[in-house]
Amino acid sequence: MHEITVKGIHKSLNENGYICGVPFAASITSAIQTKPVSGAFLYGPAGTGKSYLPIVLSKTLGVEMFFYQCAPGTREDDLVLKMLPSEVTKSGVEIKKSTVFQAAEASHKNKVMLVLDEWDKTRPTADGFFLDFLQYGRLSIPGTDINANLDNMFIFFTANDEREFHEALLRRFPKIDVNPLDSSLVMSALRLTHDGHPHLGNAIKLYEKAVMSGMSKPATIQEIRQLLDAISFLGKGADWNSLVYQFITKTPENHSLLKDAQTSEYVPEKDNIAELDSKRFAGEIVEKKVEKKKLIMPTKIDYLTKSKPIDDAKDIPSDDEIYGIYDYTDENYSMLAHQDMQNRIANNDVAIVDDFEVIRGKLIRKKPYQLTDINESQYARRLDGVAEVAYVDKNCTFKDLTRIPNWKLWTIRRYSKNEVVARYTMKEQDGSVIMTIDMRWTKDEGIIVIVAAENIVTNTEFWRRNSNAGQFVNVSQFGTDESSLALFSKALDNGRGNGILNIRNIINHDGIEYSAIINENVYRIRELGLSQIASSSTDMIRDSVSSTYIGKGFEVGIFGNDSTDYAIASVNITGNPTKQALEGLFALTVNLCSISGERNELGIPVYKAVKVNQRKLAKHLKKRGWRFLGLRLGMMGKMYKSTSSVCYCFLFENLAIFGFRYNYNNVANKSQAFSRMRRIVSQLAEAASIHV
Repeated sequence: MHEITVKGIHKSLNENGYICGVPFAASITSAIQTKPVSGAFLYGPAGTGKSYLPIVLSKTLGVEMFFYQCAPGTREDDLVLKMLPSEVTKSGVEIKKSTVFQAAEASHKNKVMLVLDEWDKTRPTADGFFLDFLQYGRLSIPGTDINANLDNMFIFFTANDEREFHEALLRRFPKIDVNPLDSSLVMSALRLTHDGHPHLGNAIKLYEKAVMSGMSKPATIQEIRQLLDAISFLGKGADWNSLVYQFITKTPENHSLLKDAQTSEYVPEKDNIAELDSKRFAGEIVEKKVEKKKLIMPTKIDYLTKSKPIDDAKDIPSDDEIYGIYDYTDENYSMLAHQDMQNRIANNDVAIVDDFEVIRGKLIRKKPYQLTDINESQYARRLDGVAEVAYVDKNCTFKDLTRIPNWKLWTIRRYSKNEVVARYTMKEQDGSVIMTIDMRWTKDEGIIVIVAAENIVTNTEFWRRNSNAGQFVNVSQFGTDESSLALFSKALDNGRGNGILNIRNIINHDGIEYSAIINENVYRIRELGLSQIASSSTDMIRDSVSSTYIGKGFEVGIFGNDSTDYAIASVNITGNPTKQALEGLFALTVNLCSISGERNELGIPVYKAVKVNQRKLAKHLKKRGWRFLGLRLGMMGKMYKSTSSVCYCFLFENLAIFGFRYNYNNVANKSQAFSRMRRIVSQLAEAASIHV
């Protein structure tokens, strides 16, 4: 390492190709001598060498350099870690150490230089994150913690002044303006390589005009050297205008600016800061005695609502146990707690909300969400910081991937019939990233999706989109599941407008299951069929926000909310309800349907799903009187006189769903017809699994 003196730094920078004057070298030398952390903010327009300076300086000082190129929307978590799909870990997620963490680790062995290039492109929240790092040198990622040796670190930020920085962060480091070089220094640099070139004077004038023109970036020494080399090579065939465009201006806009500046006189750039009179700061320090005052405070009563802080001093789980990370803040914790309340869930431990646990300043989720669980939470809002959350679905097939929203815009990184890895990036109009989605699908494990977003609504709105191939997943309202109800409705195109993953999940239903929002008539008990349901119930459970009706073969729940204009109704039928109960269940089901249509098109779905080879099943059914209905590719039907209804068979890849639409008003023997429907679909599903 060169001796850290102004003379030594100036000489070494110039010898290594970074041309600068003694005053600038003095600014750099004083910056790398600051305590407790050495470094500086390097401000200046593009092309002035801000990024190149730390590279040369690291060679000058003989230290290892860690360089991070910030991009629009860079988050603080990107600087430390990144969750990526992995085929190695059990969870399919791998956490990698990023640049800042690597530099912190290396600082315990040697002096290092950390360069954060174009810091003004990061999100403003990154300022607060780095302020904490500069104060304590503390970093945490799942699985390990580390404290950097700040005495062994040189840290440089570069910026083009695209946004203002947090004042506290600015006060941690000196600020150095990196302006275009004076033309005399450019001349000295060019003489090292092109001394005696006949157009050297023209090149210096070109540099001066480029500085005066206000181009997006001034001409660099390297560009001018390339221009002089091209002139020498072409000789008499050289054309000044085209070569200047090729090597210096490079855009029509810059070329026009240079043309307008042709007549301008070059004025060397000077510091634009006011000059202080040092004499005005002369004088002696006189310490004044401060008179002590009697301090009087009101009596505190906040102990009435005080509670102990949540203990987060726990071991961070290993990589393959992590499926989601939020910053632990009051805002994020509160949002997750409200979601638990919305779903009528509460844990015995205050450190756990929505399956996220408070650990080392983070909210960490140890199990993934199901993709079919994506819903419009009424508490969804912009997060305090960026969250990364994993979603999975083992039922997803290779063909289902074409239903993923905007699939043609995804960047596919691995592709075979056994594995697909892809990424989708959503950006604002200014180019800043607002959400990234990493996806990995395998034939054995299905799909895992990792979403990084600051606004939960961005995520839900994305998955709501429909593709040309059909819906990938339903974004339900507040955790409801209308998939079976929607499947048996004509208005939803018999499955195409229904999420394929939700349809595949029907195979996990123990009986007839569906739930939905009651948007209207919340308090009209008779129209909802609740009077008949209540009369048929053998048990009722009520509290201030919910009512549960339990009767022969059924259970119905009505759950209120803190919003006054809706409630959630949940239906679970596992047997054969009475005639009166069926009348109420039918009335409730009709009111639950969120579609438009005639009442005789609606009804209770009576169904059974089974895994089969759909092509073989179609041939098998056709021989037994089933016909394709033409309403949807892969939809078959057959009239069963004993029920006075058509039985449908929905055929999907490796899946079939048999079912009736029970309409209480259109069948003669109410209870018998329902019982026969349940028996028929069970027999059909069993026969399909055995014979196909």
